[in-house]
Amino acid sequence: MPTPRSQSKPAERILPLEEQTSNAREIRAPALSLVIIGIAILIGLIWITNRSLSTAGDAHNDALSLLLILSLLAVAGWSLWTAREQQRRLASIADERDQIFALSLDLLCVLGLDGRVRRANPAFLNVLGQRPDHLPEKSLLSLVHPDDAQIVLAALHQLSSGRASNFEVRCRCGDGSYKWLSWSANPVRGEGRIYAVAHDVSARRVTEDALRAETAFRKAMEESVSTGLRAIDLSGRIIYVNRAFCELTGRSADELINSSPPFAYWPEEEHKENWHKLALCLSGKAPREGFESRIRRANGETLDVRLHESPLVDAKGVQTGWMSAMTDITESRRARGHLEASYERFTAVLDGLDAAVYVVDVASNEVLYANRAFLRRKDDSEILGHDGLAIPRPELGDYLIDPRNLSHEQLPRELFDGELQHPVTGHWFHLRERATLWVDGRIVRLAVATDISELKRIEALNREQEARLARTSRLITMGEMASTLAHELNQPLAAIANYAKGCVNRLNSGSYKHEDILGAMEKANAQAARAGHIVRRVRDFVRKSEPKRSAVSLIGIAEDALGIAEIEAQRLGVRIESRIDPALPAVYADRIMVEQVLLNLVKNAAEAEIDQPPERRHVLVTATLQNDFIEIAVTDQGHGVDVADQERLFSAFFTTKAEGMGMGLNICRSIIEFHNGRLWVDPNPAGGSIFKFTLPLENHLEPESVAKH
Repeated sequence: MPTPRSQSKPAERILPLEEQTSNAREIRAPALSLVIIGIAILIGLIWITNRSLSTAGDAHNDALSLLLILSLLAVAGWSLWTAREQQRRLASIADERDQIFALSLDLLCVLGLDGRVRRANPAFLNVLGQRPDHLPEKSLLSLVHPDDAQIVLAALHQLSSGRASNFEVRCRCGDGSYKWLSWSANPVRGEGRIYAVAHDVSARRVTEDALRAETAFRKAMEESVSTGLRAIDLSGRIIYVNRAFCELTGRSADELINSSPPFAYWPEEEHKENWHKLALCLSGKAPREGFESRIRRANGETLDVRLHESPLVDAKGVQTGWMSAMTDITESRRARGHLEASYERFTAVLDGLDAAVYVVDVASNEVLYANRAFLRRKDDSEILGHDGLAIPRPELGDYLIDPRNLSHEQLPRELFDGELQHPVTGHWFHLRERATLWVDGRIVRLAVATDISELKRIEALNREQEARLARTSRLITMGEMASTLAHELNQPLAAIANYAKGCVNRLNSGSYKHEDILGAMEKANAQAARAGHIVRRVRDFVRKSEPKRSAVSLIGIAEDALGIAEIEAQRLGVRIESRIDPALPAVYADRIMVEQVLLNLVKNAAEAEIDQPPERRHVLVTATLQNDFIEIAVTDQGHGVDVADQERLFSAFFTTKAEGMGMGLNICRSIIEFHNGRLWVDPNPAGGSIFKFTLPLENHLEPESVAKH
């Protein structure tokens, strides 16, 4: 790149105005010397001419003229030498100025009064990436950011009026980016030029912007927080408050800043206490957790606040005061009071329960909470801190899921709901456990255990009474069927008697055949077996026995029950049909009790069809598999059950029979519910009713059922 000196003319060197005037005078010195020499030559010529015309008397005048000419020549020679030295000095100064112009790190340029560039130094290339030789005749406005154009126009207007101007604008770089430049410009109106220097202040502007942004952020943060901030000096005088502090106290910053204790927001009745707290703060003994206090707002309202104090240290590390953070705890204190009252009520409710309520950590089995009912079962020192044996605990295999493997996402979750017997005391408890989160984030078992020992005793007594009632009902049923059974037994017994008498007569006559006697005795034996089968069924049906559930075949139950029911059905002219698949799985039931239910339903169905024509006297017994249960249905075509009577049909002492006691269906429902089943009635679309009940399968045994029985 050509140097600025090779590109410019000497007249375009950047010089201050007074130096340019002095140099002009020095440049005129050689011209003055030439004038003096010319005058001396002219005088010499005049002198030579006069001498040729003069006489000898004029010698004295000639000498004076010669001396004058020589003096003029000496002065002219000295002027020429001085001018030469000055010219050399000026050349040296110009070189130095060109070096400064070329090597300056700041941007130097000469502008016209219209703002067009006349000359620029190489710093334009180093700072902006703009070639100096491409800038002449370009307007300064073409280099600045569009948003800063008005600033440049205002500066040019000021410069054109002869006043210096300083301004900062963004100037475009060669790559299209912008840098901040600080310009200082001076006009020379006589020359129509502006001499300007610019300094790159981009880094400073970035720093200033960052500082302003940080200051604005800190100010916004201080003004936006709901915590009141206050700074006091070492004497206790307030030197700073933020907006929240003013809002809390109900006073303006002007009222608070520079005020000294006692402060206006101190309640008069608490001055002594607040002076003590301030003294603790100024001595550096304020508690780390802060202290609670009360303030009175300008409108007289009182607030509860918490103050935290910390040292206020300047940039040199010297403490200059104390910084206070004030938080309004009026609502939180009120909420805490409500919470404490609610906790007391909740605790009173839990302690008033007969059920034991406790919380156990699933990892360590530590009892985290226990109500009074739980603690009454064992001394506190033996309970708290470990899982004691006051309440029986399920085995891990009894839980629906191992509580130790639960995650927070799986909570809350049911763990156990069943009955357990204490291995030592023998007490029965209904225990329900749920996994949930404790207040500190731990996974715990929340358990509610109710002592049901008395209930179990009452249930056992009820079962005993129900068994007695059921047996009585069976005896009544047999009593009602006594004449029919007697008639049914009379036939085989009469046949046996006839066969025996015939054999005796044959033997007494002595005229008999062995084959005839054997055939008669075989027929008598068959009739005896028939009578024995009837007696066995009746005996099994009415015998006294404890309820005992086991896996039994439904087809076997149906054969025995229907075998007895057939006797009464024949008397009533009713046909009984069984459609029970022998391949059905076994049910978990007490055989005799289910026989009683089936017999009672079939007997009721047969009696309901007495008034029907013979072709409609038909009772159908079916069984179907339904998920984990078998559903048995007894269908008749009798008069049916009124909708109004369906709800009361299974109640005690309700009957639709003139001679009925109203206990049969009630006993049947109790028996079915004892087997974890259900008994209900539906209308038969063809007329009559369909009584249905369910029994659980052998492989569908619930743990609580096993525990009960």
